[in-house]
Amino acid sequence: MMATSTDRIPASPWSQSSPGRRVALVAAALVAAALAGACKESLDGGATCIASTALCPGQGVELRDTIINPTLEYDSTYVGFPSIGGEFMLPLITRGDTLQTFAVVRFDTLVRTYLPTGDTLQTISYVDSVRLRLQVDLTRSQVPDSVRFDLYDVNGAGEDTASALTVAQFVPAKRIGGRTVAKANLVDSVFITINDSALLARLADTVSAVARLRVGIKVSATGPVSFRVGSTESARPARLYYRPRKDTSARALVISPTSGTPVDRADVSRDLLDYTVVAKRALPDYPATLSLGGIPGRRVYLRFSIPRRITDSTTIVRATLRLTQRPFPFGSATDTVVIYPHIVLASPLVTDNRRASSLIGIPGLVVTDSLSVIPRDSGVRSIELYQLVRAWGAQATATNAPARALVLTASNEGTLPRQVVFFSTTAGAAVRPTMRITYIPKIGFGVP
Repeated sequence: MMATSTDRIPASPWSQSSPGRRVALVAAALVAAALAGACKESLDGGATCIASTALCPGQGVELRDTIINPTLEYDSTYVGFPSIGGEFMLPLITRGDTLQTFAVVRFDTLVRTYLPTGDTLQTISYVDSVRLRLQVDLTRSQVPDSVRFDLYDVNGAGEDTASALTVAQFVPAKRIGGRTVAKANLVDSVFITINDSALLARLADTVSAVARLRVGIKVSATGPVSFRVGSTESARPARLYYRPRKDTSARALVISPTSGTPVDRADVSRDLLDYTVVAKRALPDYPATLSLGGIPGRRVYLRFSIPRRITDSTTIVRATLRLTQRPFPFGSATDTVVIYPHIVLASPLVTDNRRASSLIGIPGLVVTDSLSVIPRDSGVRSIELYQLVRAWGAQATATNAPARALVLTASNEGTLPRQVVFFSTTAGAAVRPTMRITYIPKIGFGVP
């Protein structure tokens, strides 16, 4: 029987392998496909597997928001910042019945002797051309066509710096000099005349151990007036000038501020070289509010109850403090105040919140946002606090205690009359301060 030829179909490569090898190759292909699916990069989740041996997290990153209200007892406004004598500039303000401030400069060590050229040391028995020089700062000022300066001898205020005792010295009988200055001449610095006899009487006082003159400064005008003069804190203090003899060619003596009391507290004595006195303040203090800025300066202290599982065990991606502003009807519609948040550096042992309000981080220690507002405006205001809230976790670890406090301060604190008001936690629920934190829960790792 003759065989017939037929077309042959090429054999599959699989047919050339043993059955065991075919099974192994199929299994390897399935594993590769599974790993490719499991380790595919997810832009949403941000997780990427770079090797088949890597352990991959879940593909989706869950973002969570939480809103936290400050605890009532730690939601407060504290008045009197900076402390007396700590003012960078001294505000001189007269605004009718609403606000008035004076400045006091101490010259507690007057020179009683001088040495003429080619002569012996002599006691000063004559003075001429007594003047007080003030360094003027017109930043954000309000000055009419002319300003009246009046100077007063406030030695009788005693050692107490209470406003009432000092303000009582600003009476006609205590006036020792003054001058009216046109606005055009109120630049850089200004000299105010002091009666020669007033200074000579202080130099001739042999009862006191030292000759001293303490000068109170008051301004007035036909309308509201507000500007600042230099202080020892700004390295631009007032200075006293006088010539010790009749010879007009004699060089004037220049006296810088000095303070000799209290004798047992050098730190306090230094603070009293020059300072601000609030003679009158009739501005409203609204209930259920927090105030910033103004004169005397105000700060806001807030302490939050934030679970440590959020600050310590999550990744915080955003933190926003939300405040609702209440209009403050005093000042210009163009006035602005810049608000800065600060981390509180006080340890848990400091239980006085006002004291803690002065122990704050300096700008730049923890980078935070700032907020510029107009006192007359209203509405919700937000301050980003991402870095500050992240720092709370490290701070709590360092002190072994939860630290969730911050302080809000205003620009030009205690030197400008601009004041901003926000609703507090005692106000209605819709306008209370809140903190909104967006975070990523702790991501667990495991075999996919």
